Amino acid sequence: MLRKISFINFLPYSLVIFFAFFIFLFASDLNASQKSVYDLIENNQDLSIFKKYLDNTGLDDVLKKKIPYDWTVYAPSNAAFDNIPDKLVDTVLKDNFYSKKLFTDHIMSKQIVSSQLSEKIITELTVSNKPVQLYKVENLHIKDVVVIQKDLIANNGVVHIIDCLMFIQPSEQDNRLTSEQKKEFPLTSCCMQTNDEVKLWMLNTKKIKY
Repeated sequence: MLRKISFINFLPYSLVIFFAFFIFLFASDLNASQKSVYDLIENNQDLSIFKKYLDNTGLDDVLKKKIPYDWTVYAPSNAAFDNIPDKLVDTVLKDNFYSKKLFTDHIMSKQIVSSQLSEKIITELTVSNKPVQLYKVENLHIKDVVVIQKDLIANNGVVHIIDCLMFIQPSEQDNRLTSEQKKEFPLTSCCMQTNDEVKLWMLNTKKIKY
């Protein structure tokens, strides 16, 4: 009898604790869902350099909006900027025209989460109107580009953090590929690592009309 009374007395407190915990979890999820893609980038210390360039180019305002698109952003981490080519620093990142074009290569106007990807290659367009081939093999979503943190969900899209600045080009211009590889992959994307790659990217960017 004493045990039954003790349990009955404790039951209201248990219910209060349970509902308080439930409300806390619900509020946390609700708060997360209120954040835009830009909010997630702004509040992530590992994306502070990327955020600076978004702000300089006006892309911050784009990524705050929910309409008309849900965004997918492949966001370079701070470490991704440590070993980039000198020409990228001196000519691209210091020029708002080129830096805006570079970072729109990292953005798509539809939400793509990792669960949508498989080993089967799909092709999507970036905001810069460049086709990029996506697939999933371990931490790779894009050829040679490692995703170090995936599926940061916002109310207007998703952010994936990557380990480098991405370089998209026609495979026929990539001297590292064999003829067979160029036929199999008409597009190539990789980390921008050399001054020659930067020059080629700038040349292709000049030819593209937005």
